[in-house]
Parts: sequence; C-alpha cells; structure tokens
Amino acid sequence: MSMSNQRILIIGGSSGMGLASAKRLVRAGADVVVTGRDAAKLDAAITSLGGKAIGMVADFTDRSSLDALMRRIERLDHLVLAAAGAAARGPFAQLPVQAVRDALETKLLGYWQSLQAALPILRKDGSVVFLTGAASRVAMVGTAGLAAVNGGITQMAQTLAKELAPLRVNVVSPGLVDTPAYDGMPAQAKTGMFASAAKGLPVGRTGMPDDVALCVEMLVTNTFATGMLLDIDGGARTPL
Repeated sequence: MSMSNQRILIIGGSSGMGLASAKRLVRAGADVVVTGRDAAKLDAAITSLGGKAIGMVADFTDRSSLDALMRRIERLDHLVLAAAGAAARGPFAQLPVQAVRDALETKLLGYWQSLQAALPILRKDGSVVFLTGAASRVAMVGTAGLAAVNGGITQMAQTLAKELAPLRVNVVSPGLVDTPAYDGMPAQAKTGMFASAAKGLPVGRTGMPDDVALCVEMLVTNTFATGMLLDIDGGARTPL
C-alpha cells in the first residue's frame, strides 16, 4: 500500500516506540498526526520529525479531549495506539488494587475510548494497531498487573478484528525495548538490567524503538494482516 495521502494518527507519539513509528511512516510518505499530553515534549518530537508531521496536544484518558481531537482531524485512514498508561508493577500480594485500577483506567480504557472516538472519522477499511507488552504473554514475577492490562487489550483487539471488519485490527507486543520509560532508573542499574536481559535472548540484544516501529509500519501497510498478535521480543518466547 502506498502511504501517499494516507492520514495516520499516532496517539502517544511524542517519544519511544510511538515516535519511532511516526518517523517511519513520515518517511513512507504518510500524512502523520502525533499526539501527546505534554506540549513541550510534543514540540520536541515534531522538531525531530523535521516538521513533517503535525502535533496536537490531547489526553487519551479524557473522552472530551479525544472528541475535540477527532473534530480537528476530520478524516483518518489509520490509527496507532502507543500511549503509556499508569504502571501496575510489583509483587501480586503487595500490589494495591488502586494501582491496577489506575492502569486499567489509563491504558486499557484509554485505548478503548480512543478507538471509539476515532471510529466516526476512520476509514472503514483502514487499520488500527495496538501496542501492548510482553507481560501479557510471558509469565514474569511481579508483572501480574501488567499482564491483566495488556492481556485485556490483546483480547479486545482480536475480537474487534472480526466485529469491526473490514477495518483491520492488529497488536504489536514488544519485549524489553530501550525507551525513555526507563530513563528514571539509575544509569548503572539500567545498564545492568538491559545487559542481563540481552544475555538470555537468542538475538543477543534488547530492543530499540525502531525494531517495533518496523512492525507497526508493516501492519499498517499490509492489507492482508488483521487479527494478528505480533511478538517483537528478540526471541524471548522461543522454545529452547
């Protein structure tokens, strides 16, 4: 599929995997709109895109903000949902229920209402790509909250691939990817965590945002792809 004259909205595109996806789709010739909740961060993202995308401040957890966004956009061919919600990490026995509620309210329900708001302007045979996370499919200690949220998104998306057809609906499930989400860690701790994880992967390295963006671009442009769950995790799920 040619991306010329294709309008793509990336919700959560001001950093990390969303921004990397924007860069790829801009290079492919698409008309890209990127959203974020932080105006300064969003301006920096648009600058990094060479001014070839449009930035619009919007809050994906606020339906009125989403409705206003869709009125401004007017027409849409593809939707990429890459925004980060609240993180519900930690041992199950100690994880507060409120932390899980916050994660569900932001990411799962944020994705839910983002797509609902977009449907009236989204091309009927266009596409939607949800970004989730490996915790939804790999049992890792301390990630029950993440599994609940991302697993819910995955199952929702695969159901919608039938319910909303011919709209194509797909999921990208990244493994450990070096994004700004980890910048709050002490540098030595982050380096050690990524090095340790890389040793256990068949590819011998952890992911970069563009690894995920390449998958997003494929699912947007491949008109035979729907109902897919695409693991991009360096082989973490490979049976050994």
